[in-house]
Amino acid sequence: MTIEAISKAIGDESRRRIIEMLKDGEMPASSIFDQFDYAAPTISRHLSVLKEAGIVNTRRNGVFIYYTLNADVLGQLANWLSPLLPPTIQTPKVAPKERAIRVPKLKVENPFDKFQSEF
Repeated sequence: MTIEAISKAIGDESRRRIIEMLKDGEMPASSIFDQFDYAAPTISRHLSVLKEAGIVNTRRNGVFIYYTLNADVLGQLANWLSPLLPPTIQTPKVAPKERAIRVPKLKVENPFDKFQSEF
């Protein structure tokens, strides 16, 4: 993949968030969808942009699709950026993050529901 395609794909905040979720390993699409408040087709489109750029790989198991990061493509971006960075910048070491736990979505009460019975 080209650097342009990779940088365009990671230019969106939602796609960067997906990349961060996948850094610890493979995740099913349903777990990724649960982490967002957007409609499933929106997240599906973000995943397909990442796949077209080569940033993620997919594996199908029956009806489930699992996503993983393609470290080679991210390495290409790192190799391109590394000569541009000053040599004194060091990446801070951060303790590994625990895998996100699925939290059920809370039902938000519609304030207009109470008026439905009056009509």
